[in-house]
Amino acid sequence: MKCASCGTWFPDNIIFCPTCGELLVDNDGKTHMGDYSLEEKIGQGGIGVVFHAVHVPTSRDVAVKILSPESFSDEANMQRFRREMRLHATLVDPNIIEFIDIYEKGEVHALVMELLSGCNLKDYINHRGALPLGEVINITTAVLNALTTAHANDVIHRDLKPSNIFITDDGHAKLMDFGLAKTMINKDDITNSGMTVGTYLYMSPEQILGKEISVATDLYALGIVMFRMTTALLPFMSTGGGEFEIMEKQVRKPAPNPRDFNPEIPEALATLILHLLEKEPEKRPKNTLEVMARLEALGDGTLPRAADFSDSDITFSGLNSSVLMMEAKLQNEDDEHSQTATHNTLKSAFSVDSPLAPEVPPFDMRHPPTLTSETLTHLKTAIESIPPLPEVWHEVQRIFERPDSSAHELAKAIEHDAVLTAHVLKMCNTAAYLPAGAKKSTDVAIALTRMGMDSAQTLILSSIVPNFSPKQVSSQEVRHIWFHGQVIAEFAAMLAEHGNAVDRQSALIFGLLHDIGKLVILHTERQYKLDDVKQRIESGEDALVAEMEVLGYTHIDAGMMLALHWKLPRKLHRFIYYHHFPCWQDPQSWPPDVQAPIMLVHMAHLALSAFQHADKSTTVWSKTHRSHVKASESILYKPLHIPISDAAVYSNMRVHLKRTQALFPDLYPEAAD
Repeated sequence: MKCASCGTWFPDNIIFCPTCGELLVDNDGKTHMGDYSLEEKIGQGGIGVVFHAVHVPTSRDVAVKILSPESFSDEANMQRFRREMRLHATLVDPNIIEFIDIYEKGEVHALVMELLSGCNLKDYINHRGALPLGEVINITTAVLNALTTAHANDVIHRDLKPSNIFITDDGHAKLMDFGLAKTMINKDDITNSGMTVGTYLYMSPEQILGKEISVATDLYALGIVMFRMTTALLPFMSTGGGEFEIMEKQVRKPAPNPRDFNPEIPEALATLILHLLEKEPEKRPKNTLEVMARLEALGDGTLPRAADFSDSDITFSGLNSSVLMMEAKLQNEDDEHSQTATHNTLKSAFSVDSPLAPEVPPFDMRHPPTLTSETLTHLKTAIESIPPLPEVWHEVQRIFERPDSSAHELAKAIEHDAVLTAHVLKMCNTAAYLPAGAKKSTDVAIALTRMGMDSAQTLILSSIVPNFSPKQVSSQEVRHIWFHGQVIAEFAAMLAEHGNAVDRQSALIFGLLHDIGKLVILHTERQYKLDDVKQRIESGEDALVAEMEVLGYTHIDAGMMLALHWKLPRKLHRFIYYHHFPCWQDPQSWPPDVQAPIMLVHMAHLALSAFQHADKSTTVWSKTHRSHVKASESILYKPLHIPISDAAVYSNMRVHLKRTQALFPDLYPEAAD
């Protein structure tokens, strides 16, 4: 067979080119594998590539999962793949993807299965958000049927998660991917004793600890899947500590009640989910039949058909194709962007909840008005009276900037400052971070670990900044600016994780300090001028226009001067200058080096505005609303790669917002209850 890319011919016992990794083709331009003709690639997992294929003698469409070429040399992957083929052949159930054939020749190892049309449960939840009760019951029942068959054959799945549950266009749910499955009789396993396997977001405590697993292990994962279906959230999420923080929560922290996130969930269903999420296996339901009996008491549900989509004409298979062909969509973004925005997503926050920028910007950021000499002198005098940042601020920031820094190292720096130590412990022991029933922490390192390094950074740096606002200015004005900065910082850091365009540290510092110019305005200007700016903003005038008309300068001008005074990084100066460009200016006018960070923080702003559209705050800038430039949406896809249609990402940001509100009980007393 011949490589279509490099043109080299190879023997028939391989199908991937050893040189470039491309599929080899015969003279007819197709890849043949015995009686199967590979048509197109439709997916890829950790060790296998999945193709749509045709069984030539019968013309039947099938799915062929082939061990990927980079896995050939990995004996553990080879064993895992062979075990999946062997175990899958023993499992016959309408709710398990149908096994058809095994193909092994030379270096080609393949599993032939039925070809499904639809999408996996992960993509479906991302599209729809929390699912109605009927769908939850129907999908869960189907998964329980599949697990019942697997457990009856002494097989534990060990990797149950939404991406391994397929929803077909004709309304059926099927369990897939038995690559990590383990038999209970002969202990058939490729892992070493005590080795942790699975997906940590859905992993049971006994898996994480490397202990003996059982049917209860699959039931725990099912509980998390059900939690995700009913809330669009995960019960255990990271606040900056990554996968190890989540794994620690899986082992030690009780699962929250799903009704706290979705009050429409029946009490009996919430109780069942929490029962499945018990830390000790023996405290969970005994088997799938017990769970099924409790589900039956809740009523029947039906999976939606393609025609049931009320907000778009997309089918399950259309959803699946959109995920598999993301790169093609990025190259054809205009078509993608014209689709209807899904509610409760960042796409909705961008294109529905924020107004479209006017054709003529109310304030030309490219050519801002020149400040008068009197205004410059006024600003310079005011800023010179502001205390410099203390050395501990720079010391703490240097620790955060090092990728290998630890909570213990940061704690040592903090403990030199008694006031800062007391502040960190106070924040850690609030309802935002202290689990119900847990003892208050008196150890700074433990407090930092509990809070997560991202949250700790924004809390610590904002608390170290000198309080230079005059007494006549309401403390709530200043607190609102720091609350706003802290939320934007955490939102931006969360979104930065989806791509490599902006590092988390830059995202945090940009988000936290982008509005420091407003602190200068509060410090400098008399109350009657602040009231005038506020009244203009409330009447619909843009904040920058109002500031320039009343003060003769904007918070951008003040922020850049304060950044110089505080000797902040040069990249922050540029960010402050350009951070309002996404509101009005076409992306072609944005300097390339700041496009990604200013759009990242802009999206964080739009999300916060969507969450707080009914906020009743009456501060100077509380009625400010950011507009959006339609052409800037492409930057969200590339290079930022933000999943703007993912309802789970949006819901996760809402949870972070509520936690941060709890840290400001004077501003949001209801969040501290």
